[in-house]
Amino acid sequence: MRKIRLAQTRRHDLWDRLSADLNPAQLAAATAPDGFNLILAGPGSGKTRVITYRVAHLIATGVPAESILLVTFTRRAAREMIARLETLVGSSAARVWAGTFHHIGNRLLRDYAEILGIRPNFSILDREDQLDLVKLAMHDAGLTSSSAFRPQPESLRDLLSAAFNLSLPLDQVVREIYPGLIEWLPRLEATATHYAARKRQANCLDFDDLLAEWVRLIQDFPEPRTAMARQFRHILVDELQDTNRPQIQIVERLARAGHGNLTAVGDDAQSIYRFRGADYDNILRFPERNPDARIFSLDLNYRSTPQIVAFAAAVIAANQTGFPKHLRATRPDGPRPALVAAADTFEEAEIVCQLVLDALDQGVELRRQAVLFRNHQDSALLQAELLARKIPYEVRSGLRFFEQAHIKDVLAYLRIHVNPRDEIAWRRLLLMIPGVGTTTAGALFAILSRAPDPLRAIEAETTMAAVPARSRGLFAAFVADLRKIRKTKPDSNPADAIHAILASGYANYLRGRYDRPDNRIEDLGQLALLASRYNSLERFIADVLLAGDVYAADRIDPDDPSDALVLSTIHQAKGLEWSRVYIIRLVEDSFPHARSLQEPGGLEEERRLLYVAASRAQDELTLLYPQLLDRRRRISIQLATPSRFLTELDPTLYDPVPIERAGDIAWTDGPPLP
Repeated sequence: MRKIRLAQTRRHDLWDRLSADLNPAQLAAATAPDGFNLILAGPGSGKTRVITYRVAHLIATGVPAESILLVTFTRRAAREMIARLETLVGSSAARVWAGTFHHIGNRLLRDYAEILGIRPNFSILDREDQLDLVKLAMHDAGLTSSSAFRPQPESLRDLLSAAFNLSLPLDQVVREIYPGLIEWLPRLEATATHYAARKRQANCLDFDDLLAEWVRLIQDFPEPRTAMARQFRHILVDELQDTNRPQIQIVERLARAGHGNLTAVGDDAQSIYRFRGADYDNILRFPERNPDARIFSLDLNYRSTPQIVAFAAAVIAANQTGFPKHLRATRPDGPRPALVAAADTFEEAEIVCQLVLDALDQGVELRRQAVLFRNHQDSALLQAELLARKIPYEVRSGLRFFEQAHIKDVLAYLRIHVNPRDEIAWRRLLLMIPGVGTTTAGALFAILSRAPDPLRAIEAETTMAAVPARSRGLFAAFVADLRKIRKTKPDSNPADAIHAILASGYANYLRGRYDRPDNRIEDLGQLALLASRYNSLERFIADVLLAGDVYAADRIDPDDPSDALVLSTIHQAKGLEWSRVYIIRLVEDSFPHARSLQEPGGLEEERRLLYVAASRAQDELTLLYPQLLDRRRRISIQLATPSRFLTELDPTLYDPVPIERAGDIAWTDGPPLP
């Protein structure tokens, strides 16, 4: 008799892998039923694996990949999850809607822009572009006083962003967060109005607008809301504790308006981004807002030794708010965290260098060691000592790749071809022309903005007439360069357009304007290489401008393979891990920061910062504090008080380590002195 033997289905294969790769708590979370689910994932508990397997499980049970929305806080995290997902479900992984809130918002708003009164070819303003437009809006509002107490553009930009992220009126944010600006409130409100008007006129959105317009789309337009809610059958959110109020509104409203499926993953004890608008209540009160939500806890730590896990658990246990924690380690025992009391800040730096070199002698590469600090300035003395000892190091801060001036110059050339009414891009280009200042650039843009096609109007005789006579030859060359760039058909060939820019007069401008011109030209070559992956200039520019992450920056080039010690603020270290971690400057007024003591909930967030810092360590953790803040001050000595986060802990959780100094008797070879 003939028989047909069916091969094992992919669903069964996946279930076998789920059962083999996940512990019981992870498996329960990954295969949770439909509905609202909250997964509380402690540090080192395999959070990324659980989210990835959750998506794979949904696809294997018949959920179309394109109906899954996976929101992460970094593009790197989204790429990592999709890469892992491909090994589980194959090519369908690419159809999942995965990315940051801003990335997904940009993608959706291109489809619904006209409903919102926006043209689909809108430009995205990064922080520097935003600052330029704020300055123009301040001028519109009459905020041109030379008074030293006049609001600074940077403060006003941050004020506008804070009002949005906190979902509070501008006057309330001024009164509660920026009380020193209260006398300027009417002009601040006028500036906000002019800023919004200028963005509309230039067809530009800033990063906050990508969320604000998404929220408006959901709140005010039933048809798009229904369409999106139906489209996304399952919504997954990573790092829920880092979301702000608009972000939680988006995902919860879409879930409730549609299929009712929302899986949120995070750790309330790692909520450390309040200064960026993150709302701790988004995760803490998730069960209250969604009474039927199931809660899953991932408490097994695969990263750190039991001694480090116990220390981190004790740190966070002192907080009065938060979900209960039952952290357990899976690794073998290691040494208890070491506590080192340095004589002063200089000796603290010397001790760190010595510990780093000792670990290097033991085979721990520099790149597997990190020095973490609460405040960036706390690393200054350490950097000087590292330089003196010729120990290679890298600081996790500074300009992101796409925020560098020469990259922004080239992007300006490209942006005007996508959105010819992009005022900031035009002004940047016009100001490159010698003899063209701010006033002339403004006048030229006014001419272009009134024309049906600014890219054609730039070639008109009336435009040339507005250029100073001494600059007309250079202006004509600039116009000729734009014509050559346009001939490359940049809309579908962004890489060719970048090469045309490099072949234009811009190369001479770059060499005359910036230091390290050859390195910058190499950067632009890398930018062109990245652009070669795209056949849409609009999509390329959007991806570039959205490349910055909440925690750190994505870069075009791979990480530097050289071995270097990592210096990082704790905020930028979140999500990372090292074999040896050294936490410095654990003194009052520095860690916790003095300002935090004046803010409701500030002390608990500072304690969460130490929890995050300690849980970055895999094998060894060292805590350091100076007893004097500056030994150069001979007359008025500043005594330092150890951080309350140390004194409130059970002393059996760490080992005080004595320091043997070269001048001590123990270092002498002869008999004790009489």
